[in-house]
Amino acid sequence: MLPLGDRKPFGAIASDSAMLPRMLRYVSASTSCALVTVIPFALFALLLSLIAGSASASAAPTAEASAAEPGVAADSASAEPQGGYEWGRGLVFRSGETDLWLGGRAQLRFNSSTTELDRDRRVTESDIRSMDVERARIKGGGKVIRRWLDLYGEYDLVGSQWLDYRATFRIGDWLDLRAGQWKSEFSRERVNSSGRQQLVERSIVNYWFTIDRQHGISTSARFGAGSRADVRLWVQALSGLGINRASERSKGLLLTRLQWYPDGSEMPFSGSDVERRKDRVSSVALAYVTGDTRCSRFSSDGCGQLPGLEESDYDLEQVMLETALKHRGFSWEQELHYKRLRDERTGAVQRVVGGYAQLGTFLSEWWSGAPEPLEVVARFALVDPDTEQSSDLNEEYTLGLNWFIEGHRNKLSLDLSRLEAEDAFGEVRETRLRLQWDVSF
Repeated sequence: MLPLGDRKPFGAIASDSAMLPRMLRYVSASTSCALVTVIPFALFALLLSLIAGSASASAAPTAEASAAEPGVAADSASAEPQGGYEWGRGLVFRSGETDLWLGGRAQLRFNSSTTELDRDRRVTESDIRSMDVERARIKGGGKVIRRWLDLYGEYDLVGSQWLDYRATFRIGDWLDLRAGQWKSEFSRERVNSSGRQQLVERSIVNYWFTIDRQHGISTSARFGAGSRADVRLWVQALSGLGINRASERSKGLLLTRLQWYPDGSEMPFSGSDVERRKDRVSSVALAYVTGDTRCSRFSSDGCGQLPGLEESDYDLEQVMLETALKHRGFSWEQELHYKRLRDERTGAVQRVVGGYAQLGTFLSEWWSGAPEPLEVVARFALVDPDTEQSSDLNEEYTLGLNWFIEGHRNKLSLDLSRLEAEDAFGEVRETRLRLQWDVSF
């Protein structure tokens, strides 16, 4: 990470008797433990049933994935047990209302620099100027026994840890209840799967503001579907401890997100307008999170701390404003963030502000001679790590190209970034080049 100057830590760990309501902690932790046990056995049973030949023939190929993946619908279940491989889903098994799938994804990446402000994992010298496996994951889930019950699990082979294990109960077409561990719906950039991003990696904003994966329980409801007043509301009670860390005492976080769809169509969590939509889709969202936590930042590595801070008892408050749009191969997304951290022992306060704007377009929509699979993307991001300090801005300027071989499931991405950071000792500038192949199977 670029040097950002020395900061005094907020202080030692506070001894406050933090507590999340006991019933909430029990439900969240118990459900998570159950899912960690059940999901691997369910996926293993699915694999065994396919190998054993329980399905006589593969179902017709489809480009749609299970409803366990956000924004993607599942096919209707078959009365007789069926299984096999379907492009766009992976290994599948259907029996009655049960509709399960099992797939995987890998990212191979070339990186020219160790300067990474936007990564959960830090790049080491051995990663530089070589093609390495950035991500390798096994995931699966689907409808189990009844159509209103969705299970989803995702395992990280590189980090050797469970990323997601969750159960979603769907009540009609408008209300969802969820428990387990997942990426909390705070910001679009983080909720977007790394396999459905528009550039090789997320912006520098993600490092400072993401709420990331948490244990918790959630409800989401959609009102006025198809109208100009089409909105979705999320309310989530989260552990506040980060990924795979739910057994410790914590008051936890309360997250709310209100998302408006001005065009009356739900906006998917994914980058690029690969579908070249003839009808515009857009969204405007406002999110708020507050509570107590020991972490000043979150990532796929779990509970972490911003530069210069130590683990303590923090009172956290964050606000985010977001817009997004897709139409005829053009896409836009933008976020503005405010974050306040107050050390409950010392009373010290740090405020962080930042945001990014990103747009992309398929050149063939503007020029008939351009290749159909080629997309051009540009992004600008800015973070002020401490509003009380001067000359500490972080900036990112990125240009990228995508070549979609088979949509987001098989694509090549190339981006070039100019990264700038200031601190009390001066200004640091560096150029970064990244090339990535992302494939799902």
